[in-house]
Amino acid sequence: MTSAASILRTQIEATLANRIPGALTPRPRILPETISTGIAELDAKSIGIPRGSLTEICGPASSGRTTLLLSLMRNVTQNGECCALIDTSNAFDPLSAAANRVSLKRLLWAKCAQRHPKLSAPDKALKATDIIINAGGFGLIVLDLADVEAHVARKIPLTSWYRFSRAVESTSTAFVVLEQQSCAKSCASLVITLLRGVSEWIPTLSQSQNPKLLTGASLEVGITRSRLEPIQERKPPGHAVVSFRAATPWAG
Repeated sequence: MTSAASILRTQIEATLANRIPGALTPRPRILPETISTGIAELDAKSIGIPRGSLTEICGPASSGRTTLLLSLMRNVTQNGECCALIDTSNAFDPLSAAANRVSLKRLLWAKCAQRHPKLSAPDKALKATDIIINAGGFGLIVLDLADVEAHVARKIPLTSWYRFSRAVESTSTAFVVLEQQSCAKSCASLVITLLRGVSEWIPTLSQSQNPKLLTGASLEVGITRSRLEPIQERKPPGHAVVSFRAATPWAG
């Protein structure tokens, strides 16, 4: 027996058919295009970094945040796209980026740590992010808050994260935020958490008494939140151990 709700739904859809076909019929979700992280194990776990969405990469110092960032920037710039980095603490090292084969010619580097009479570095970074996102034309935009204390980053209003996520929605831009802890809450489509693991160090100039350089590591990577899969197919949050190789301009 047809319910009253079904009859009402049919009548509404028939009335709106010329303006909004299937107005009350759920549409299948189309998964967004993604950018490879360059780390196969992580791509398999997170299905890449989604375009048109806000992604958070969180973790403490020495957890692999910078290496993952450089890998993303390398993939984007070598694909012929432009990348923007909003550097809140002026921590970016272009020599290491070049050593990791990032095309610096395709990188916009916005440094925000210089003193300002009224604005803090995070305030300037948020204003720069607004300008760059609305300018368009970037395959990847990164807001680096990794060196901003967690309690300061948590004070960023939710309205800012909502504005950023809406600004990149329906675009080919992947917006990534590097932090110590997740702050964007429900505005983030994907949250990747990095934990320290086993590091691989080698002495310089093959001399055991010389300073050592980081050349690789195994990290524990967790997908804290992902809204990139249909609800019925989503997997519970989990962790995986992944390995990577690091390159610095001083090694060898």
